[in-house]
Amino acid sequence: MQKEILKTLEQIEAQHNVKILYACESGSRAWGFPSPDSDYDVRYLYSRPVEAYLKLFPERDVIEGPIDEVKDFVGWDLQKALKLLMKGNAPLIEWLHSPIVYRDNLWLSDNLIKLFNHNSNFSALYRGYFGLAMNNFKAYLTGETVKPKKYLYVLRSILACEWIKQKNSIPPVLFRELYEELLLPTAPIYSELEKLLKIKVEAKERSACAHFEIVDEFINEFFSESKGPLLSSKEPVNVDEYDKFFLECLRREN
Repeated sequence: MQKEILKTLEQIEAQHNVKILYACESGSRAWGFPSPDSDYDVRYLYSRPVEAYLKLFPERDVIEGPIDEVKDFVGWDLQKALKLLMKGNAPLIEWLHSPIVYRDNLWLSDNLIKLFNHNSNFSALYRGYFGLAMNNFKAYLTGETVKPKKYLYVLRSILACEWIKQKNSIPPVLFRELYEELLLPTAPIYSELEKLLKIKVEAKERSACAHFEIVDEFINEFFSESKGPLLSSKEPVNVDEYDKFFLECLRREN
């Protein structure tokens, strides 16, 4: 599969006249709990020739596709990625820490993380994960039955929030690392997570099950707690440093 993915990345470069700087796996495979029929969610960052950024009507800053039964490709222009990084975009930060990398660029990934750590704030990242948790909860966990993967999506975002609250750092991408560090094995939610993970990795993506009472209580308790400054504070971002970094990237890649 990796050869197919690398070949497709080359085709995208030729078709769209871009340079793919970094490409990785996202979603359940990166989080460590793929189902037997999980897609390959390939995400990448790309740059265009310098002239493309000087046009009166710039190119679209997202490339979507190709998509087939097992592979899904989506790319973001580096300029878009930097704007989202300033806002603490959780998916982007996870891409940069993905354990499955198809096209590496250590200078880029390392320096993007340093840029965020030195010039942004973790309240923004907290708000990003909180929004993911809330949106997935409302969309997928209010019916009579639930999909285990949707439970895990919400729980992962909640635990990422707890990680940021306790450690003021970027949460790990692998789900097991996240909950093993934060939860005691004796906690009721711990064993429920183990059950959900077992169902997720053994069942198909669309499999549904009854609600887990302990999990529902854990989620509801999180949403009912006061989040205080974590949700309300919006410290200014050092935009100049992001501008400098963008120009440096263009110099390196052109």
